[in-house]
Amino acid sequence: MDKTIGFIDVGTNSVHMLVVRFYEGSLGTSVYSDKESVRIGQSLYSRGVIDEETIDKARIVISKFAEVAKGFGAEQVVAMATAAAREASNRADLVQAVKGCGVDLRIIPGMEEARLIRLGVLGPDAPVRTLCIDVGGGSTEIALAERRDDLYLDSLSLGAIRLAYGSGIDQKGKVTFRQYDVLRRMVDTASYRSVGKIRELGFEKVVGSSGTIVALAEICAARRGDGDPSYLTYSELESLMRDMCATDVEGRLKFPKMSANRADIIVGGGAVVEELMYLLGIEVMEVSRNGLREGMRTDFLLEHGHPDFDVRGSSVRTLAARCGCDRKHSDAVMRYALSIYDALVKAGVMGTGPHWRELLGYAAELHDVGEFISYEKHNVHSYTIIRNSYLAGFDDDELQAMALMARFHHNSIPGPSSKYFLDFDGNETAAIRRCALILKIADILDRGRDSSVDRIEIAIFDGTVSLRLIASKDISMQLWKLKSIKDEFSNVYGRKLRIEHLQRTSS
Repeated sequence: MDKTIGFIDVGTNSVHMLVVRFYEGSLGTSVYSDKESVRIGQSLYSRGVIDEETIDKARIVISKFAEVAKGFGAEQVVAMATAAAREASNRADLVQAVKGCGVDLRIIPGMEEARLIRLGVLGPDAPVRTLCIDVGGGSTEIALAERRDDLYLDSLSLGAIRLAYGSGIDQKGKVTFRQYDVLRRMVDTASYRSVGKIRELGFEKVVGSSGTIVALAEICAARRGDGDPSYLTYSELESLMRDMCATDVEGRLKFPKMSANRADIIVGGGAVVEELMYLLGIEVMEVSRNGLREGMRTDFLLEHGHPDFDVRGSSVRTLAARCGCDRKHSDAVMRYALSIYDALVKAGVMGTGPHWRELLGYAAELHDVGEFISYEKHNVHSYTIIRNSYLAGFDDDELQAMALMARFHHNSIPGPSSKYFLDFDGNETAAIRRCALILKIADILDRGRDSSVDRIEIAIFDGTVSLRLIASKDISMQLWKLKSIKDEFSNVYGRKLRIEHLQRTSS
């Protein structure tokens, strides 16, 4: 299925657009995304209806987004609206206004929103029992998933704009402790049933999504000093919200990473996140930038004949395709890398498990994506692209590990105390260095870009690793290059390396 589709999420706070180009066997690649703060929920929660001015703004934004999507070749534009549209008595006016610009806007139930967000954040298959919390402008979606099963879904009448403009508490000025406590009690009331059910079912991992949670994570990361917005802790959020309440909108804009369109709703949104973390005993929450739009994309694939696909493998293939990688070369390098890995494991030289084998295979597929920017220093560019790719299905540490493998496939591999390995323990660092060297060897073996090595064998003699290459073509260049990494092999593996070559004759 090679086609381009536009996805529009009409939320209570913002309208988001994602244009995806689908390739056969992949989740597709995002070719354009944008968002605009329309706030259809502000007039709804303060005055009871979506006012005409807001409806007209929504119409203009959605119309323009649809036009942009079609400019990228989109054959179809899928548009969905959530909490504010669900609750507005004049929602038909919004749907009709959008229909006039050629877009069929579907207003989805809260449970469907929760299901789609789960697909966007976790993909179809959650490896462990995972709790997803998405705090939007008008509602908070809860999803508890394990493998392909949705164990629990709910949509709570809680959101950043709802609490900012529908709670009766003016949050543009300072918010007292008593007022903030009222907001938290509202969260208690709206969530008690879901909290009880989630406690009963239990969870191993928590992932938060939505603009509110991403914004809170970015501010906490800036205050923390490490600049890492991939997680959020309860203790730092509690401290942040105390400081947010102690100042007005103008004062909040002085917080690092605070945006002007969120300063008036951050207290309401923060109250929802903080109280749910407290009620569920969550100390650390991972943060995802994916959400409803990505769920719409995955659901589109599921509905169009792709019920079974590998999210991790798909996201890797999509990135490689987008960067124009030489698929024949990357396939050869991956095949050689995994063959060497398996042989080293069998010989007792490699003690890491299947997880590292999988990451090595993906790193091999992506090791040359940096050539999209420039061949010169392409390994460095590969690191940057992989590290900042937000590949679906991978956590932050996995992306960093794969990025490092790709970086060092064309460079000397630094020692275990290098700054590059500060985020990893000793065993992880050793695994990354060993996999990086395997990737370097595999890349050398396909130096001629002709898959000339037919088979790879490894044996151990007196502590020396003997790498035997069986080829029917001339591999002189590969052999010369391999000799240059013998010292590096000894440094990484603590063993000497011997290269053997067996020339196959054509029968």
